[in-house]
Amino acid sequence: MNRTMLILILLGLIVVAGFMLSGQEKSRTHSGAKSPVLLLNITSGATEDPHAVTMALQLAGHGLEDGREVVLFFNVRGVSVPTVDLPADLAFIDKPIKELLTRLIEQGAEVHVCPHCMKALKVDDSDLIKGAVVTSREKLFSKLGSNTVVFSY
Repeated sequence: MNRTMLILILLGLIVVAGFMLSGQEKSRTHSGAKSPVLLLNITSGATEDPHAVTMALQLAGHGLEDGREVVLFFNVRGVSVPTVDLPADLAFIDKPIKELLTRLIEQGAEVHVCPHCMKALKVDDSDLIKGAVVTSREKLFSKLGSNTVVFSY
């Protein structure tokens, strides 16, 4: 076999292998792959900015409807939102914030709360609603990846 023929055969094998790997990657991302993650970074407090908090929770609901894994990260002033002390009737135009958040948790959204921010605002672990967890760097960062989209409110 001459050198040119050998190069052409090798080049052909590389192209075929590339197509095969590309097909495997597509099938892996569409069947059995981890669903895309929608992470909502909520720094706004419900009493100071109920509009921003409501928008975040509504977007979280849309994410769940779309089949995404939804993670709510409450930090800065947002740590006061997933608490038992949040007034049940506090709302921006429509449904109360506490009701929206409770429904999201029931539908599978994860609620992470920043421990440093909790300490700064004197929010105790026992103040959190059922389903909200004091997070850690490891827990939160495990949700970040190439299939994660982050929105901040």
